[in-house]
Amino acid sequence: MIKNSTIIFGPPGCGKTYTLMEIIQEYLDNGGDPSRIAFISFTRKAIAEAIERACSKFSLTEKELPHFKTLHATAFWGLGLQSDDLMKAKDYKELGSLLGILIDSRDGVSPDDGLPQVHIGGSGKTYLDMVARARSRRIPLQQEYNEAANYTIWFAKLQQVEQQLQEYKSKMQKVDFADFIEKYIEIAEPPYLDLLIVDEAQDLTPVQWEMVNIMSKRAEKVYLAGDDDQAIHRWTGVDVNEFLEVSDTVEILTKSYRMPVEVFNLSKRIVKRIHTRKVKEFSPAKEQGSVTWHNSLASVPLDTGSWTIMARTNSYVSDFADQVRSFGFLYSIKGRPSIKPEVAEGIEIWRRLQNGERVGVYLIKNLYKNVPKQGDSAVVKRGSSTLLEAAPEDGSLNYNDLVREYGMKAPIDRSCFSIMNLGRNDRLYIEVIEESGESIMDTPRIKLSTFHAMKGGEDDNCLVYTGSTKACTESMHPDDEHRAFYVGVTRTKKNLHILESIKKYRYEI
Repeated sequence: MIKNSTIIFGPPGCGKTYTLMEIIQEYLDNGGDPSRIAFISFTRKAIAEAIERACSKFSLTEKELPHFKTLHATAFWGLGLQSDDLMKAKDYKELGSLLGILIDSRDGVSPDDGLPQVHIGGSGKTYLDMVARARSRRIPLQQEYNEAANYTIWFAKLQQVEQQLQEYKSKMQKVDFADFIEKYIEIAEPPYLDLLIVDEAQDLTPVQWEMVNIMSKRAEKVYLAGDDDQAIHRWTGVDVNEFLEVSDTVEILTKSYRMPVEVFNLSKRIVKRIHTRKVKEFSPAKEQGSVTWHNSLASVPLDTGSWTIMARTNSYVSDFADQVRSFGFLYSIKGRPSIKPEVAEGIEIWRRLQNGERVGVYLIKNLYKNVPKQGDSAVVKRGSSTLLEAAPEDGSLNYNDLVREYGMKAPIDRSCFSIMNLGRNDRLYIEVIEESGESIMDTPRIKLSTFHAMKGGEDDNCLVYTGSTKACTESMHPDDEHRAFYVGVTRTKKNLHILESIKKYRYEI
């Protein structure tokens, strides 16, 4: 239990973020200091939305909201860590050599936090993930190993990985991503706060709950917002019971402003299957909406409107990407368009040059970065980008200028597809998109996503594929499967489409 706390249960589309902003509004109206508000969550998506809304609603700047951060970012800055303190890819590769296992690593950023994080692959990934999950759950390694029941790895080797990792970090004076929160709990001095808001609280792991508890001891008032029916991160170590039992004071938001009636009625059939949950009575939006069933993606009217196609796993999403591409539609996966932006921009720039237009120098520089510079397909001479550095930034150039002064080699009648060095399949794909009246420069109307990646999002038209996996359908935790599909169907603002799977492992809606 957390003192002076309130759980705000926010079913899908019920204005949870709006409610949290109203709480902040009341505090500020009473003379509160924005620097004494903490708004934390485990994803930067939730934090970015909170910062954007708060800055817009209260005429604040991001600097005036120093405690609007993810949990890991709060710990990183609270501990005064620097980039040099962190384990890097080379450290993991050296660790792999010491252990005699392959740790394929590269430096990157955490998709949830935007902080530096090494992306791990190879045979060592399974071992390191299990060690990290045990730490996240605050349980002994032996218990994690027994419960995971992954007997493709050896427990003796797992113990060695855990021990060697700690010894390496100690010797090199480094910390890994999991250390952020553990060390914050051990040694950090949390800020004194008037208001502590924890968003998406249903997805916190035990170690993150410990951090929240530590922070709450210096907060006058605590709000914990979330929806247990959307707790879909058990694989990270989440135990939804911690959220359900954290406070005796409860507020339930009772009106969905997203879900139309037909979608709401279908969602109730799914949510009632969840065994461990807080019953939440709420009403749908006023729109009727629709639910349509399909046996083939070809029967789905993807030619107009905004769409999100969702599936249980990344492999299914990839399969749908191939199908959508074959239909000649532009789409995106995790925000990445099916036509790379630099390719689309290069085609557009070359077409403008072919039409005799003058094009801004900064766009010409982008073109030069992405075209061939060697061999028979060379578009510009090697070193031509350097020549452009002397051109005025706010100036513009036409094709003749580029030939005369900036190393352009390609003839004016050369195909834009050749200029961007595209293969036959890519050319045909772009031609079909443009024949349908769409522009490759547009933001794709069709988005492809897993349920997990779409959580917190919404779209006018959503398609949910019922295919699943053996591991999901035969899990010891059937609530997880119900919650995943509940998240999927409740993203819809207008029309829901269900694509039935004929595979052995599928979810019955």
